[in-house]
Amino acid sequence: MLSVSILTIARNKLLKLETRWVLPGLLLLEAILYCLDEFTGPYSFYAPFYIFPVAISAALLSQRLTFFFVVLSSLARAQVFSQVFQGGSLLMLAFDIAQSMLLYGSIAILVIAVNTMYLRLLRYAEYLRANIRQMRQQRRYKASIRRALPDDADDIVRLAVNGARNGDLSEDISNAVLQRTLAVAFRQGIVEGLTTRHIWAGGQQKVPVEFWVSIINDRMAGFFMLYGVDNQQGSERELHAMVVADEYRGLGIGAAMTDFFCMHFKNRRLFAACKPGSTMMKMLTRRGFSMFCATENDYIIIERHN
Repeated sequence: MLSVSILTIARNKLLKLETRWVLPGLLLLEAILYCLDEFTGPYSFYAPFYIFPVAISAALLSQRLTFFFVVLSSLARAQVFSQVFQGGSLLMLAFDIAQSMLLYGSIAILVIAVNTMYLRLLRYAEYLRANIRQMRQQRRYKASIRRALPDDADDIVRLAVNGARNGDLSEDISNAVLQRTLAVAFRQGIVEGLTTRHIWAGGQQKVPVEFWVSIINDRMAGFFMLYGVDNQQGSERELHAMVVADEYRGLGIGAAMTDFFCMHFKNRRLFAACKPGSTMMKMLTRRGFSMFCATENDYIIIERHN
């Protein structure tokens, strides 16, 4: 990958030199070749060397300038040959120019084709490098996910409050008294694995609860909370909340937690309570979740069968 970057930088620098050095240099090379052909005698032929300015122009200059060098090289070669083999007709001169243009034009087309393929390979290499970097980042983020500990409760509440400000969670959590109550309830839920919730059929029941956090550089980058759907201790789980810290948004941590949720509990029937059009709903929909029902508090329940 390093060699690809070096080649890309080198080529870009050469392209920037187009008008300053490359074009004058190629014109000088054409002039040198013509003078060598003209003044070194009738038995010294430098026509094959005209392929170099043609090839270099095809690699570094525009197609219009490449065509210019094809014509210039063809005329220079034909002019020298017309002096060596005097007495030829205009038809023979035209034929010589045409075959020269065919030769140099073919070389230019070949170089352009190779250059195009090279650029495609460069783009593909960049695509692979970006994908590899993203995969490594995703693996690192997935490795950062663990079960929450009791000491994580305060940070979970802090992130939940931030999620309420961003519209990810209910705004009721902004109440300071409720935050203290939640910290106690979360800590207890982490220890006992049970919590009281409003169930879909109405009323409240004790259900299983799980808290998972993403820890990056010793800081909580995000968390998600899972509920059981009733008190029957069934295998179904509902993704009840997911929040990513502001400073870690846009890095793929939300996607890593969503993938972890889907894969870690892949043998269960999964649900999620989402706000319509939320980021969490979009991520889960892309992972096979579909509409289950709507609730009275403007949330939508989506599900995935495994």
